[in-house]
Parts: sequence; structure tokens; C-alpha cells
Amino acid sequence: MSRCETEGEAIRHRIVTPYAGGPMGPVAIAGPTCDGADILYERAKYRLSLALTSGDRVQVLSTGAYVTTYASQGFNGFAPMAEHYP
Repeated sequence: MSRCETEGEAIRHRIVTPYAGGPMGPVAIAGPTCDGADILYERAKYRLSLALTSGDRVQVLSTGAYVTTYASQGFNGFAPMAEHYP
């Protein structure tokens, strides 16, 4: 997902993780690129499961048609992320 889709944080996507019902806390939602622009919702203060660890599957729902295009490009030396469709 591109940060420009969340510019101004007007669009808040529903985020689903494998953990439900456990303790929740504030999180930083960032991609793997080590780029400062690869952070979403810095002001929105999303709260997700505190059981999340690196490598856990996180679903960002209803992101729109352009996400596949964003995900198909390597950036900053990283290969494109895998895509999963239900």
C-alpha cells in the first residue's frame, strides 16, 4: 500500500491479525523498506494485538485496486512482498 493512499490519514483501513481477544496496544505500522515514508497512520494511533511479532500475517482490508501494483515493485533493495488472495 502506498502512503499516498493514506495521506492526511483520511482513509482508515480495517486491519486483521491472527490474534483476537488478547491485550491490545499502540503499534507502529511500517513496511520492510527502512524508508521513513513507509510508515502508515502515525497520528491515527492504531491499536493491535501485543502478541504480534515480526513475520506474522497481517491483513489490510479494502485497500483498493492499486495495491497490487505497489506490491509488485521492489524498493530500496527489497524484493516485492508476496500477495495472498482468499
